[in-house]
Amino acid sequence: MDVNRLVNSFYNSNTYILSEKEYDYAWLIDAGDAQEIISRLNSINKKIGGILLTHTHFDHIYGLNDLFDYDPDIKIYTSSEGKESLFSDKFNLSKYHEKPFVFKGHERNINILKDGWLELWPGIPCSVCPTPGHDLSCLTYGIKEYLFTGDSYIPGKRTVAIFPRSNRNSAAESTNKILSLLRDKKYICPGHGEIALSKTEKNKYNDSEI
Repeated sequence: MDVNRLVNSFYNSNTYILSEKEYDYAWLIDAGDAQEIISRLNSINKKIGGILLTHTHFDHIYGLNDLFDYDPDIKIYTSSEGKESLFSDKFNLSKYHEKPFVFKGHERNINILKDGWLELWPGIPCSVCPTPGHDLSCLTYGIKEYLFTGDSYIPGKRTVAIFPRSNRNSAAESTNKILSLLRDKKYICPGHGEIALSKTEKNKYNDSEI
């Protein structure tokens, strides 16, 4: 699987474009600068298979309306709380920015995810794990050797839990859950910052140097 990280112009959030050579569609993790996303998709000759949202704060979803214009049949995957936030500028926090955001698509564009699995390409599953704390809508995705943690876990930083739908205790529980999931993963792909090696993988490198 090829993972292409795009650093968005708003708050330097990350959008990830996931692709497999033999398939003509790619998956997105979060949706920031839509025109840059479309340009990169065109450069690898892929259409959008679906968009997995790590959570529905404004800096991770603001490109959705432009992507809906690009593809009105677009499929968005989020939690039930995330669906609520897509239609609420209060819950997605855009109410406090210059351009409040409300998704202009339809409920049929939105698919609700719970704890479980989703098949991205034939034989290639994605694990879905609710990790609330930073926000009620937070989901963490495991795909092959990658774990996409959004803002629920950013290496070297304390999880921010100061928003109206944040919870510090839930954030701590989710951090522990993510650390457990990382035992079987090689890479951490956070909502902000660079892709990093997991602690397990770092230990392998350290052991090899002894």
